[in-house]
Amino acid sequence: MTEPKLAGLSKASQQKKQSALLKTEKAIARLLKDCQKITIRSVAKEAGVSVSYIYKYPELAYKIQGLRERQKYDPPTGDRSIAKTNRKEKQLQKEANTARQTNAKSNRSSSAQQLQKENARLTAENQRLQAELEYTRQQLEEARKFILNKQKEIEVKNTTKVIRKIEKK
Repeated sequence: MTEPKLAGLSKASQQKKQSALLKTEKAIARLLKDCQKITIRSVAKEAGVSVSYIYKYPELAYKIQGLRERQKYDPPTGDRSIAKTNRKEKQLQKEANTARQTNAKSNRSSSAQQLQKENARLTAENQRLQAELEYTRQQLEEARKFILNKQKEIEVKNTTKVIRKIEKK
């Protein structure tokens, strides 16, 4: 009775293993097709398996590491990569045109006035910060003197205690 159960479990285990390997291979193919970065973690996520599962099969982990290394040195190719590059280029061109238009519209005199206002604001902030810094320095110096005085008081008390102990003996 246990023999058929073991055979059934073994068969189910083999099917599960084959299914996971197939999902992993498909995940690698999808990542390559989409010009995505190939790592053990990305393949595991895409395939819906654990990272430890991939490491369980060294040939699979080795294949993924080889693909990762190849990606470092081979630029991505394919329709999606080209389309992605073209979209980025168009977006950058659009941003550059917008910046040019904004610069062309800005009036130099208004820019100078804005700079003068900003300079005045920064000068006032600088003065405020310098005053705050000086106040903080004074507070720090007062705290330092207080601590030194307390240390001297403690030393005098300790010395007095030691002298009294010596006198009692």
